[in-house]
Amino acid sequence: MDFSNLLNGKKVCSLEESIAQYLMMLITSRYGEVAGKNDFGSDIWELEFNQLVKVYEWEEKVRVSLVNAIAKYEKRLLNTKVIVALSDIDTDLDSKTYSQVRRKAIIGVTGTIVNTGMPFNFDTSIYVSPLSQ
Repeated sequence: MDFSNLLNGKKVCSLEESIAQYLMMLITSRYGEVAGKNDFGSDIWELEFNQLVKVYEWEEKVRVSLVNAIAKYEKRLLNTKVIVALSDIDTDLDSKTYSQVRRKAIIGVTGTIVNTGMPFNFDTSIYVSPLSQ
């Protein structure tokens, strides 16, 4: 790791990259994982293996948890909107004998950067619980 830019007071990444990295921390963190911030994170890991929740309920719970977390912890964004879509995908397309189906969460965040007034767009997708049904 090269810390020379950091030690010399130079920027390590852009504002947009910093916000995107912070959003990924919110998305991938489990509640209680960050010391002193028990509500930092999202509902993804609370719902990960819950097969009794309907897809639209899962999407809405995760969306609301991210809206709340972003409003509380990411003060560099205004007017944020969050979209969450859950889909089933086959992750073993090469196999002729069996199929491994997993769920993929596609997450989009839009908003306005407070300091610049510029629009901000962030999209990511993560694989979540194996589909057992």
